[in-house]
Amino acid sequence: MDKLHEALRRHFGYTSFKKGQEEIVKSVLEGQDTVAMLPTGGGKSLCYQLPGLLTDGTVLIVSPLLSLMEDQVQQLKMRGEKRAAAYNSALTHQEKEYILKQLHRLKFLYISPEALQSEQMVRRLQTMKISLFVVDEAHCISQWGHDFRPDYSKLGDIKKKLGSPVTLALTATATEETLKDISRMLGLNEVRYLIHSVDRPNIALHLEEVQDTAGKNERLIELVRKLQGPGLVYCPTRKWAEELAGKIAEETRMRTEFYHGGMDAGDRMLIQQQFIRNQLDIVCCTNAFGMGVDKPDVRYVIHVNLPQTIEAYMQEIGRAGRDGKQSVSILLKAPGDRGIQEQLIQTEALTRQTIDFLYEKLADVRDERGARESLEQSGLTETQARHFSHLFFKFRHLGNKARELIYQEMDFRRQQKLNKMAGFAQITESKGCFREGLLSYFNETLSAGKSGNTACCTHCGLNLEDYETKGDHPFMNQLTAWEEELDTIFAASRDRIC
Repeated sequence: MDKLHEALRRHFGYTSFKKGQEEIVKSVLEGQDTVAMLPTGGGKSLCYQLPGLLTDGTVLIVSPLLSLMEDQVQQLKMRGEKRAAAYNSALTHQEKEYILKQLHRLKFLYISPEALQSEQMVRRLQTMKISLFVVDEAHCISQWGHDFRPDYSKLGDIKKKLGSPVTLALTATATEETLKDISRMLGLNEVRYLIHSVDRPNIALHLEEVQDTAGKNERLIELVRKLQGPGLVYCPTRKWAEELAGKIAEETRMRTEFYHGGMDAGDRMLIQQQFIRNQLDIVCCTNAFGMGVDKPDVRYVIHVNLPQTIEAYMQEIGRAGRDGKQSVSILLKAPGDRGIQEQLIQTEALTRQTIDFLYEKLADVRDERGARESLEQSGLTETQARHFSHLFFKFRHLGNKARELIYQEMDFRRQQKLNKMAGFAQITESKGCFREGLLSYFNETLSAGKSGNTACCTHCGLNLEDYETKGDHPFMNQLTAWEEELDTIFAASRDRIC
């Protein structure tokens, strides 16, 4: 056994790497800036955790979600690595101060892109040896990505301030254009691209036409009664997620909850952990759910409406079958689906009149955090507020031209979303192999001999009965009081760094 595999066994208990992991780890250990794409469930966290354990210095991981960071920190501590912490807006002032004082003792620091804008944090990090700069969910850095986060776009400058350490950018779904943009935004000149297929062969892809929304709801109830779980049901709106969760719970008596971005952070964390611990059969959710949820045995993912992008769809179905076992994705379609998503995209976009009003409102605001708070108080969503404040401070020095440039940028984003959604809709309407159509978007082709496989997709002869429960539904763990659950969930966060 070579040294790398010995380290893998010693630190993680594995005897072999998952596909793609080893070459990413070796690339990082060779000091090579790397942009890597592994499918959802491909084990991206090991690609920086193992090199971090084998080198001196601190690994800085930029991560977009609180739940993702907390989960990774807890997993490291469970393996005995106590030198890990997450720094983000959920911490109290005292907790932030404690972590700042302990930075020099940390091996792994998870931080949100927003928190990394702090000059105090950057100054502290400049005094340390950063052995590896990791950008997780790196598609968020690109305007061409499906989940653009403005604060990600500043990471290239921050990396330079930290002495341009070896950089690893990780994503699960990105086009060639997005991957090149990631490299450009991070200022990576001699970069190694390690791109692996987005395909998850163990997830069968089922497309099903229904007459209308009522027909979807009826078919959904029928499916969750029959399918082997646990499962996720993705919904286009928060209201839809709440109503479907109630309907499923009432008609099937299955343990069902809803999850969306409008919920309190504690409630979201509770639902996520209950699902991970097999205390829930089904979660009805918006696209806010999923990133970083390390549950290996999700057996099905159902979409009750057309997702807005192929990238989002691939990420969401990738919640299923992380254990490598056969699972199924089901997309329920109705004639009005495309119109619903177009309306949602148009509603999220800001009109020229609204932009003029908001521009005046921010006239005396000096920092982006204050701008976001003001915008959210005005009724904008968190995503709208982030994007508008980013553009406001990007262009405000241009005077009268700024408003027009903001409008053009936001209109570009709106049109881009409409184009992506239309492209996905076209693939779902094709008469050919659904998997082939999806892979072609990423400039991939289906492996020889895979076309026509009955475990591939509806077009290739998929039989849903193969994914139904044989006998009774499996026993779920007992739900405990929510106070006890939350106490358990946050216990690791209260542990002091040894």
